This record gives sequence, C-alpha cells and structure tokens, in this order.
Amino acid sequence: MNNWGRLAVFDLETTGVDTDTARIVSACVAVLDAGGEVIARWDWLADPGIEIPEGAAAVHGITTERARSEGRPAQDVVAEIAQTLRVLFSLDTPLVIYNAPYDLTLLDRECRRHGLAPLVSPAPVIDPLVLDKAVDKFRKGKRTLEVTTQLYGVALDDAHDAGSDAIAAGRVAQALARAYPEELDLPMADLHGRQEVWYAEQSASFTEYIRRVKGDEGFTSDSSWPVRPIDFPTSVVDTQPIPRPEPRPSLIVPYLDFETGTLELGPIHGRFELEATVVPIVTSPPHEAAQHSEQVAVRRAPALRVAVGIITDADGRALLVRRQGESAFEHAGGAIEKGESALDALSRAMRQTIGIELDLDATEYLGSFRLAGDDESEAAVRAEVFALTTTPALSPYGEVEQLIWVETDEPFGIDLSRLSHDTIMPLWMSRRAALF
Repeated sequence: MNNWGRLAVFDLETTGVDTDTARIVSACVAVLDAGGEVIARWDWLADPGIEIPEGAAAVHGITTERARSEGRPAQDVVAEIAQTLRVLFSLDTPLVIYNAPYDLTLLDRECRRHGLAPLVSPAPVIDPLVLDKAVDKFRKGKRTLEVTTQLYGVALDDAHDAGSDAIAAGRVAQALARAYPEELDLPMADLHGRQEVWYAEQSASFTEYIRRVKGDEGFTSDSSWPVRPIDFPTSVVDTQPIPRPEPRPSLIVPYLDFETGTLELGPIHGRFELEATVVPIVTSPPHEAAQHSEQVAVRRAPALRVAVGIITDADGRALLVRRQGESAFEHAGGAIEKGESALDALSRAMRQTIGIELDLDATEYLGSFRLAGDDESEAAVRAEVFALTTTPALSPYGEVEQLIWVETDEPFGIDLSRLSHDTIMPLWMSRRAALF
C-alpha cells in the first residue's frame, strides 16, 4: 500500500434513499493515517427542514425532534461539508466513500438546492464497494458495509452512524489494498480512473441481470461514478432559498490559506500533518473562540410550518382557493400541527378545504421551501410542497369560499397570497414548462 498513505473518509445519514430528494441529517469527514488511526475528524448534525421519515430515523436513530432541537441550519451544514471536501481534494488527499455515487450525488443535489457551488469532478475517490466487486467478482451474498467489514476483519461498532461508517469504510479500503496489492497498489489518479471503468462494467452486469431474471426489459442502471448526472434540475430548485449567512470562522471546518500554505483546523484538533511536513495551526484567541461559540448557538425564530399542494388538472392548470373572510387566493393546504407529518397535514387539509381524499400514490413531494417574513415581527413560513393531478370536478368545502383554475402565474384581477405568488407559483411554472 505504498501509494495510498493517509486517507480521508466521508459518510452521510439522510432522510431517504432518493439522491435527488433526500436531505442530509448527519455527516462525518475524518482523516486516517496509514495504520487506520483517526488523526482528524469533523461531525455535523443538520436540521434538514423536512420531516425525517420513521423508517430513516429507525436506521440512524435521529428523529425529526432531535434534528430540529440540536441540528444546525441545513444550508450551513451543506456549505461546510462541501468546503471540507474541497480542501482535502486540494491537498490531493484520497477520499474513501462506501458507495460513492450515493453520498456524492446527494451532496451535489443539496448544494444545488441551497444555491451553493457543488464539487466539480471530485477526485481522487476510493469506493470500497466498487473495489470489492472488482477484485472478488464471484463471491455470493450481500456486499453491505456490515457484511464487508466482517469479511475483512474491520470493527464496525455502531452501524449507520455517519462517523462509524465512514471510518470503517476507510479501514476496509486499507484492508483491500493489503489483500490485493497487484490490483490496487496504484497511483491515485490511475485507481480513480480504473474505478470508473469497473463501476460501468458492474452497472452493465446488473442491468443484464435485472432484464434476464426479473423480466424488466426497460431497466437500465446508471453507470456514472462517482457522481450521477442531474437529470431533472428543476427538482432541486428552491424558489425562495434561505439567505446565505454572513461569513464566519468555523471551529470545526478546515480552511486552507493558499497563500501561506496554512491549514486551520481550530483549537480543538491540535496538530495536523500533511505528508512529511508539519503544517502550522492558526488558532483563535480564547475570546474569539468564545465569540464563535455564541454565534454557532444562534437559532432562527421558529417558522410557521405548512403543507401545500400544487393541484393541477389534465391541462396543467393550477387550482387556487380563497378562504372565507380573505381577499387573496392561495394554493390549497394548511398548517402542520404538532406531532403531525407534512403528508398527514396535507391529507387533512385536502379533506377540510376541497373535500377530497388524497391519493398517496399519485402525490409527489417537491421539497421544503422557506419564505421570509416581511419584517422582524412576522414569522417566516416553511412550506412542504407536494404536487398532484386531479380530474374530478371540485367545489368549495369547509372554510373555503371560492375555487378557481388558473393558467398563468399572474392571473388578471386576482390577488395572491405572498407564499403562493413568491414561492409556489414559480415552482408550478417551472414544472409546467417541463411537463406540459
């Protein structure tokens, strides 16, 4: 393993398995020495801005309540993760990720969702899952991280914890290099390129298997590695993104000063060596560190959380409703009550406002969107937005006094609520242009 040396490792825990819609809940980046010992580590817990499904929470143990009370704003977390990886890549540090197309693709979509610059051609990446399939092609059985760690004698103390999984993946990569030196003891650029070829071959083999065994002739497995291309860019556009915070020094994210060659890790991590050179650490004075800690602890005022449905008919027109005593029209929906999921809130609102039962199979979750208040006295609104198409004739129901169908985002003579005008309408128009 002469060419590998020190490795960085990375793992995410998220709200789901769809890389285009899932959100980051927790993350870990660490650096291992050649013997697998952790010499630097950074951890994040995010408030993803959406409900964490029970199934996902059961896997990684982080509930919506915990993420909201302990997690930091998602945009801040995503920006810091991307910056950390960008610094490590700039230092030519190989990054180990088990099933890299999942974590790197999801990070890419999160960057785009929050208006941040995504990583460009991240490299070099080491994917132990790709390596294991390449060097031990005909082994039967699962190749999950839990199974692979057992095979290569690597301890995995807390599976589905981002830190434990990331570190275990790094040690599996090192074990693979020791077991298969002829295949894997390569310069990093060569190993990265070889994994692109191996992954494409593995994807082609999986496609052939599904078509032959499952009978799905139209199935195709994505062959892109280590990041999948973005096929539906409008699916991650936030029409009202949370404003980016003022720049602030971070105590947990490395910052590389390219003019002096100094890597700043903050006072809690101590010395960090790069190759054979000891890089000096720039630490903040105690009073500045205390000030930074106070800044980290700041939380935005709680937003009013609502579930909103973009309801369209077969011609792509959008439904708007006007409640009794109100002059402005809005998209159907309602407030999310304590202990209620966004989908449950939408289902309840559909019954109470337009008298229909929500068809869960025909309802698509579009994302979480934030509308800032007009002034400090007005709470921000966090809207969980869904899309559905309906064909039945609808009538006003409950507190709704009037229904209309519109074909444009600026309907003549109609007042719109600020949430509908500024946030939901642009989202509807972008979808309509793509679908109709």
